[in-house]
Amino acid sequence: MNDRQRRIARARLLRREGKTYDEIRGVIGPVDDKTLQAWCKGIPRPAATFRSHPKDEVRRECRRLRAEGWSINEIAQKTGASKGSVSPWVADVKCPPIALSRRIVISEQARRRAGESHRRRARDRQQSVRQDARAAFGEPSQRDLFIAGVALYWAEGAKDKPWRRNGRVVLINSDADVLKLFLRWLDLVGVAEEDRTYRLNIHESADVPAHERWWADGLQVPLASFGRATLKRHKPTTVRLNTAEHYHGCLVISVRRSSRLYDCIEGWWSALIRGAAL
Repeated sequence: MNDRQRRIARARLLRREGKTYDEIRGVIGPVDDKTLQAWCKGIPRPAATFRSHPKDEVRRECRRLRAEGWSINEIAQKTGASKGSVSPWVADVKCPPIALSRRIVISEQARRRAGESHRRRARDRQQSVRQDARAAFGEPSQRDLFIAGVALYWAEGAKDKPWRRNGRVVLINSDADVLKLFLRWLDLVGVAEEDRTYRLNIHESADVPAHERWWADGLQVPLASFGRATLKRHKPTTVRLNTAEHYHGCLVISVRRSSRLYDCIEGWWSALIRGAAL
């Protein structure tokens, strides 16, 4: 009998004694499982090599909970089993209709919480970027304010047309911060308060005196300088979005006897774009 035959005989004997493949290899030396299966063919597998099923109780509990309408996540948290194990265990268990509706409600609540969390993180990131940008910009100089005012007026203010010469400095806007900057710019270029007039432009259903006071207080301008408000007529077919409490209409700021100032603004703007090589 050669060495290979002796190893086969020894392996079969050990297998009959109930040894596992690892135990057989410990005696006869290295050999792969496939070879051992061939050598030990016909010998019943030892009972000790069969897997036990210690999770039978857990599986039954998972199926019971699923039948009561519990979700996969809830069952996993309750029993300690992984979701990957729970899912196939309960795949054929039908949930009662009331449980399905409960799962829809829970799912909607989870989506809402996730959405709120996402929006909160987005706001935090946005606030961080704004703070960093504000710090990097530093304190604006008088020249910064001058250039910002020129660009602001040329973007938002009233301008002459080739077919119509007005020569008036007029700016209308609904953003209080934009108008505050414009007023500081008028201070910078020497326009006195008595040469400024204000007029509210708002929907006819609004409380005009209340909104005029809001603008006067916010911009720190005299209420006596307000002219007669311009009211927008109501159109039933128009879907208005600017109806919230934070909307106070648009404010028109005009400068009296401003043809020279208008010509200066146009000259300043021309110098700015020429200097930027546009």
